[in-house]
Amino acid sequence: MFETLTKNFTRYVCQNDGENLSNLFSKDGCYHDYIYGNFKGRKNISTMLSDYFHRDGEYFFWEMYDHALENDLGYAKYRFSFISKIPEYRGQKVVVPGIGCFELENNLIKNYSEAVNGGLAMVQLGVNPQKMEKVFLKWLKRSFNDDPNLIKKKL
Repeated sequence: MFETLTKNFTRYVCQNDGENLSNLFSKDGCYHDYIYGNFKGRKNISTMLSDYFHRDGEYFFWEMYDHALENDLGYAKYRFSFISKIPEYRGQKVVVPGIGCFELENNLIKNYSEAVNGGLAMVQLGVNPQKMEKVFLKWLKRSFNDDPNLIKKKL
């Protein structure tokens, strides 16, 4: 079941099928995207796909493998690629590995999050180092907001 869910998930993303993607989520489910942030609820998840992913990229490829599922928590490694449509990076190909985390509830996705090095994408695009620093600081702040324990504990 979990492998079928991830296969449908990636297919719907690549095909810009926001309706079917969002229906994989619970009504109040959340897609925590590493680049674009958090999108809660089916309508917002569907909008994220068309208004962010497919606005900025095309020719998506996404496959998940090495699945692990225990109770309602699943992980899968992935390979992801796209061609940029962003004007200053138009035509640049990006390829990144990552890990998807699926928190399930009644066989629907309650939360999807990922561990991916967005810096790899930026280097492939040729993003200016000063712009990278600003983005990395934004991501760091988001990480602290999503998990306040990161700054409370001595690591």
